[in-house]
Amino acid sequence: MLSKTGAIDVRLLAAIGATLMLIAGVMWIVPTTPNSNSFTFDKARRDVSAARPIEMGRPVEGMLVDGSDADFYRIDPLPVAAPVDVHLMNGSVKLIPGLRVLDGNRELVVEKTLEYARSPGTNADCSFQAQANMRYYVEVFGQRNTIGAYALTVSKGER
Repeated sequence: MLSKTGAIDVRLLAAIGATLMLIAGVMWIVPTTPNSNSFTFDKARRDVSAARPIEMGRPVEGMLVDGSDADFYRIDPLPVAAPVDVHLMNGSVKLIPGLRVLDGNRELVVEKTLEYARSPGTNADCSFQAQANMRYYVEVFGQRNTIGAYALTVSKGER
């Protein structure tokens, strides 16, 4: 803007300078970051289609690496109906764990979230009645964008 004397307002020059510096900074930083030519999202591992198999009674170690991360595990069908226990041993003082169990049709069987929403660092447990010849999936995720290491164990229950 021009003042009454015909001079350019200093605030206008400052705004133009700040805009140019912002544009130059973005153009300098983005091309030099790792994987800057590949802006793909890793959806495949965040779905039951890429679930890792888990054996009964054998702990599997995992790590949630960002706030939107989720790990999926596949429980192969049991020959007879049986109770199944899922135990997550938290390896982080910050991770607020969340567990979901889905059946072979991807329908929710059990969800454990509210119990742990205010308990970072706690372990998480859930149980369900598995039907014979039905595949199940366990989803492990961090609530409130929390991350961290964990160990997951799936075992036959004793009901």
